[in-house]
Amino acid sequence: MATDFGDSKFDMKILSSSHINFLFGSGVNGKAFPQFNGFAKTLNKLKEFGCKKINLEEAINELEDESQKSKIHSIFIDELNEKNREIQYDSISIQNIKSLFQIINHVIEDSENRTNSMKQVNVYTLNYDQIIETSLSQMGFLVNKISSSNLDQFEKLFNIVAYDYSIKKYLPTYLISKIHGDLDNPILPGINKYDDVLQAKRFELLFKMKEHLSRPCSLLFVIGYSGHDKHINSILADCLKSGLTLYWVMFSEKDSLPGSLINEPVFFLKGDGEKDSTSLLAERICQSWVQ
Repeated sequence: MATDFGDSKFDMKILSSSHINFLFGSGVNGKAFPQFNGFAKTLNKLKEFGCKKINLEEAINELEDESQKSKIHSIFIDELNEKNREIQYDSISIQNIKSLFQIINHVIEDSENRTNSMKQVNVYTLNYDQIIETSLSQMGFLVNKISSSNLDQFEKLFNIVAYDYSIKKYLPTYLISKIHGDLDNPILPGINKYDDVLQAKRFELLFKMKEHLSRPCSLLFVIGYSGHDKHINSILADCLKSGLTLYWVMFSEKDSLPGSLINEPVFFLKGDGEKDSTSLLAERICQSWVQ
């Protein structure tokens, strides 16, 4: 049964001896990057084509003319890249992302009962943008990225953990898995988006995600994810049965868990609708961590 975590503290014995994982949806970026309904050029063109839905994905699903769909997809990709170029990395939302990873890195480095493989942090993101990997790189952390665009070349990165020979120590290593593609090869919005994930290379990312989350002592933080991806939800339900510890951080009281997970052993935190969820989680971990 899902449990409201409320004002409780984390069990730091669990956090300090777990495989730490994150699942990020579009909400993780806060105000640093717009969600689909902020893509004005794409939405305006959809209105020109007679679409009445105000939700981008639902509007695209109204289109039956293949030439119109092709035009919308082209505009969307152009707008996606335009908005990626406009990202302000000094924004408060990105600073909150960095603060979260700063405390996570601190926990990993200070945990004495962490195995070598637990030095790898998996970040599964449904976003196309480069905010997470760029932020981690700017902080000087070791980060690798895998998506359907580079899977053939970089499949070996799935289980790599960095090692510093000068101090004979394994180092925190971050692996970004872009489930819905990246700027080079995005899964475009629309009714087929979630089924497209099952194409060969993208399915491999989901397969590896399930493999990693099913390992003993695995912990997953979910932030900014709407819960609308049936394939992701199925993986989470299966991994929970394998012993996964899952904390779901919600932006506001209005947010809720997917129906398929309500009766599963999920811990959830609800924000006030103003503070970034990354900030809420970072503060909670800081309050719990005993140095």
